[in-house]
Amino acid sequence: MKLLLDTQCWLWWFAQPERLNSETIAQIDNETNELWLSVASVWEMGIKIAIGKLPLPEPLDTYISSRMMQLGVKSLSITASQAIQAFALPLHHQDPFDRMLIAQAQMEKMMLVSADSIFRQYDVSMLWAAS
Repeated sequence: MKLLLDTQCWLWWFAQPERLNSETIAQIDNETNELWLSVASVWEMGIKIAIGKLPLPEPLDTYISSRMMQLGVKSLSITASQAIQAFALPLHHQDPFDRMLIAQAQMEKMMLVSADSIFRQYDVSMLWAAS
């Protein structure tokens, strides 16, 4: 199964794993699953760092690369067709990064790992992550 980790769940995995439920932990730990992190999440983290809303223990580039390697996560680039799909989604969610994750999960046939209840309003495969 292809799992697309949303930004919040990615951060929880490394800093607050107790916030993730046991099913999510089991699926992330399951080596038969492919784990993906969207470039949209990296972009979102960078913006939050710049405005002082996200403290990290090290610079973003080393934080992301070391943890992607540690967890065996693949990077998901953003394509023009995904951007068009994100634009076409109903406006249930106003966050452009989350809209991109939804579009990517839909188009790439991935299960979106999230604790954002607004995601449930979209036609997207989802693994509820909150404990």
